Parts: sequence; C-alpha cells; structure tokens
Amino acid sequence: MRRILAPIITLDQQLMARSASIRPSGLDTTMQLASTIANNGKPWIAIATLLARHPGPPRRAAVRGMLSVAASSALANVAFKLTLPRIRPDHATLPLHRRRIRPPRTSSFPSGHSAIAAAFATGVALESPALGLAVAPLAATVAYSRVHNGVHWPSDVIVGSLIGIGVAFATRRWWAPQPPAEPARITPGNAPALPAGEGLLILANPGSGSTDHESHARITELLPAARIVEIPLGDTSATTTDNIRRLITEHQPTAIGVLGGDGTVRTVAAAIEHTGHPLAVFPGGTLNHFALDIGTPTTEHTARAVTTGQSQCIDTATAQLDGDAPHAFLNTASLGTYPAALQARKNWEQHLGKWIPLALGMIRELAAAQPLCITLNGQSLRARTLFIGNGTYHPTDRIPVARTAINGGTLDIRLIRADHPLSYTRALYAVATGTLRTSPIHEHLTLPELEITLEAATPVALDGDPISDTAHLRIRTNPHALTVYSPCSPGQSE
Repeated sequence: MRRILAPIITLDQQLMARSASIRPSGLDTTMQLASTIANNGKPWIAIATLLARHPGPPRRAAVRGMLSVAASSALANVAFKLTLPRIRPDHATLPLHRRRIRPPRTSSFPSGHSAIAAAFATGVALESPALGLAVAPLAATVAYSRVHNGVHWPSDVIVGSLIGIGVAFATRRWWAPQPPAEPARITPGNAPALPAGEGLLILANPGSGSTDHESHARITELLPAARIVEIPLGDTSATTTDNIRRLITEHQPTAIGVLGGDGTVRTVAAAIEHTGHPLAVFPGGTLNHFALDIGTPTTEHTARAVTTGQSQCIDTATAQLDGDAPHAFLNTASLGTYPAALQARKNWEQHLGKWIPLALGMIRELAAAQPLCITLNGQSLRARTLFIGNGTYHPTDRIPVARTAINGGTLDIRLIRADHPLSYTRALYAVATGTLRTSPIHEHLTLPELEITLEAATPVALDGDPISDTAHLRIRTNPHALTVYSPCSPGQSE
C-alpha cells in the first residue's frame, strides 16, 4: 500500500510547496474568505434558498443540490474520515500571512468542503446546466482554497470533489432529472385569441400560496381588459362550484382564468368542464404542478397563449368515492401513506406551516401505518401506497417526477405491494437503487378506468389535497374533456 501511495504523497508535497511559494497578493484574502464562508455549507444553503423561490428547474436544482450536499457530507465527513485517517499538512511550512485558517483536528482525507461544493454544483447542473455553470466557479474556488490555506493535501481535495460529483449523479438512480416541462404529445385546442384579455374572467383564490397584489398587478399589466374576481368560497366544494357557476352566468365570459394552486385549479376546472369555456391557468400556488405540465410556468407564458389563442385539449379524471358524486382531479390521486400525512399536515399547518407537518406526518405514517388490504379491478392484494396519475408519468422505474402526456386517455398507476416478505425494506432498497421496475414489490399499470375496494375506510388525496376516507373508489379518465391555453411547440402535436 505504501508503494502505491508513495507517488501520490510525493506529488502532494510538491504541489503544496509550489502553492506555498506563491507571492502575497489579493488572492490570499479571497482564499481565506472562501474557506471561512464555506464552513457548515453556508453558501450552498443561501444559494438553494434563493433558487427555491423560483418554480421549475431552479427549485428542483435547489432540492437536488441540497440532497447531494447532505449525502456527500455524511460520506466524506463521517464514513471516510473515520475509516481512512490522514495527518493534515504542516501549517508551519506556510508563510505567516497564509496561516489565518486554523486546521481542523479531524482527518485530512478527504476534503469535506470540496465534497460538499462539488456535490451542490453537480446537483444543480443536473437540473439546470446554466445554473450549474454559474455555481461552478464558487465551488472550484472553495475547493482550491483548502490547499491554498494549507488545511488539505491536493489529493484530499481531488478525492473529495469526486465523492461529491459521484453522490450527485447517484441521486439520479432514485430521482430522475425532470425532462422539459411541456408534455411530449399535444392535441391542439380551438380556444379563441383574446387580445389584451378581452372576455377573460379570472377567478383568484386569496388563500393560495402566492396570489398577492403583485400577481394581480402583473396580470393586469399583461391583460388589461381581463376581469379579476375572488372565488366565493362555500362551506363545501359543491357550494364553491355552484358559486363559480353563478359568477360565470353573471359575467358571461368567453374564457375562464384561474389564479391559484393545484387545488384551486381543480375546483375551477370541475366547475367549467361541461360549459365549453377554455381555461387559462395563472400559477399562484406553492408548487403549481399542473401549470408546469401544460407549459405555463409563469404569468407571462399564460398571457401570451391567451392573446394568441394557443391552446391544447387535455384529459381530466374523476374519482367517485363510495358511490357519491364524482370528484374531478387533474394531476394525481393517491391512497396510503401520503394522504394520511396530508391529513396530519392539515391539523398542524396553522402552527408549523406546510412542510414541517408534512414531513412529520410522513415519518409517523411510514413508521406506524398498516398496509392497505385492497381489491384492485378484482385482484386482491396488500399495498403500502397507491399512486394514480392522470396521463403518463416519467420515469417508469423510479419515483415519477414529470408528466409526459395528458391526452392519452390512460391512468398511470404505481403500486408498492406489501404482500411480499420484507416489503418495506425492499421498497426502500428499490427506490434507493433505481430498481423499482424489476422489483416484485412494485407494480406499474396503464388503464383507462380503475375500481378499488378497501377492507377499511382509507384517506384519499386528489391533486395533493386530502378529500375524505373511503372504502370504495372508482377512477376513470375523461379524454380531451378540457381545453387550456398553452403554448404548442412545433413537432409536439399529435
């Protein structure tokens, strides 16, 4: 082993000596600052916070970057440092003006700062190459600063960077990078062009994530002839739907717009599904999955489609619970762990916000929830969770992250089974390794209709909102039931 490492050690010493011989300059202050601010991942947390404010690729880049940081930090700073200890460079060999960074007492191998920096930059680049290119110089500066300040050998930095890059790429095994937001197949609609928004009635939900005065002002600037009114919320969803229909009767618009999150969009879409009005979706919620999927991630995209008349026909879906009136949904329906966690979030979010209660609810349900005993289109089985997407989702062998079509007349069904030995452990392993497609605990179906009978009443969530408990559920697609304003890219039409 010493013979193998001897050339590396010699090269490390030569490179450290060459770095120490660099004359004093402003570079010294820059390198000291880079090492200091990078402690505890502060710059990456700050950048991720800024990126997370913008939906789409920036937000996904922030999430993937921070997941990569967490995993690479554990691997480099705990696993490697504890098992492969190495003495740090002799600080006394540095010039006095370069000794302002005190060497940590932990193992020199590998460089945790370099691993974290490389992991974040690579994770961001996997979602947005342009943003990754912007972050890369800072990551490279942090990595080199560890050598310049004499706290790591060059090989520590190189190996640390490779660990970070490898961890970021490994995240693709269980969470695939999202393809372009627009669906791969589009059926063009026949919505009328509305110059300046003439004839457009926009229903705004004041309780949605970002329907603030700034959003209203931007819509008014782009579509000055459009009329914006607040949705009159009722005690029940049926009452709210009736109120929306009364507004439509009163104003007699040519088209309907909606400003709000996915739940608001679902409510308005259900109210107009049989009226023939095209729908313009202005993203105003927290995640805005539906707006992203139809290619209108910003108000500007929607306004451009409205004024030019670009539109597409999409499928909707309905879920009928225990024989009652069907509930419409646009994105997904789910049974099992996620709906139960959503109910927990609803109970706690007034005090803790949305994300902390959701995470706590997921942890609680994963630890304590019993498998579902269900009959699926006549087949009896036990399952931990059931995902039902309106359309086609990608990828098929990992956690679904993007919808590639909303007009195929199919439901995309993902099932994690619980009737195999060690099903929970095997599910976690399959997700982590990206082997869901070949795992016996995972089932993937594409059907136009689905009938589910449950042994006990179970929570159901539609488009991320908990609806109610049910023991019998019938879900079906409604092909080309809704026309939405949306840019149609060349080559994507059916």
